[in-house]
Amino acid sequence: MRHVLYAALCATAFGGVAPAAALSINSLFVFGDSNVDIGRAAAELAGDPADGVVVPPNTVDGRSADGTILPEFLADRVGVPQRNYGWGGAQAGPDNILGILIPGASDTLKTGTLSQIDEFDLFLGGGAADADALYLVFAGSNDLFFADKNDQTAVDAAVASADANLRTAVTRLSDLGARNIVVATRTPRPVLSDAPTVTDEPDPDARNDAAGRQLSAAIAMLVTDLDPVLPADVLLFDAYAIIREIIAGSGSNGFDLYSDAPADYCVPPGEPQKPDCSTLINFDAAHKTSAVHGILADRFIDQFDLRAAPAPVPLPAAGWLLVVALGSIAATRTRKAA
Repeated sequence: MRHVLYAALCATAFGGVAPAAALSINSLFVFGDSNVDIGRAAAELAGDPADGVVVPPNTVDGRSADGTILPEFLADRVGVPQRNYGWGGAQAGPDNILGILIPGASDTLKTGTLSQIDEFDLFLGGGAADADALYLVFAGSNDLFFADKNDQTAVDAAVASADANLRTAVTRLSDLGARNIVVATRTPRPVLSDAPTVTDEPDPDARNDAAGRQLSAAIAMLVTDLDPVLPADVLLFDAYAIIREIIAGSGSNGFDLYSDAPADYCVPPGEPQKPDCSTLINFDAAHKTSAVHGILADRFIDQFDLRAAPAPVPLPAAGWLLVVALGSIAATRTRKAA
């Protein structure tokens, strides 16, 4: 509402965004996919994913990384509690691809981002969302999962669907009372592209990343569209650009020289997780390591000058006595006037 953080992604080759004014928050609410899921999907699948009961928000279990991920780093480093609704496999709409891909996991189907916001709405119980909290939406990648990356029409349709659902998600959060909403772009896939669309990418292996770039451009545009018209401040966190910066500096920034080879993932296909992934960027074919998440958190905090809101200072006993006395005087005057 007050400021727009919009990176013209295609025009600037995914350059960084300008910092926002200082943002003081008292808590963090998280919605989205495996980039922010701290264990709901893993815990649900480890139990009975068809019993009609899903595990609650903030369930901690396996993550799509080798350790701590973005929302955990943010909550810890800023010093605020989080309430995390995220689900691995969540799409931007109501559905989750896990419920489609895994037989017998019917409970996971309606755990997409819009379903998570339904859950949040129930949590509010008819009340308003906390205007002093930060609301992070990190979703859209799984909307591309079933799209043929060699078919521009299919990718266009998937991006359009994700865009429409993300706009709905942000608008609903604003309508519920959220006033600080951050929307993140898709993370890069291992085989990188610099093309804005799959049609423009000659390497078939890089078209997944090209599709992601198209999605990220749409996410940036929805931020610039919605920020001026909603009561909430709608802000962009360009995770894609930051990770590309990490990749560009690899070999000299504490990370091993970047490789897109599956053998160099933290979890190579068909093999166990490597014992130490602290210098690697790719956790697997779709996710980044905890070390990358830690940098994302630092950049997030720096970009928004994020800090914990000061706790209310309680009035000393003498102060409360003064408030009571003033109230009594006001009541006496009111009676006299009557």
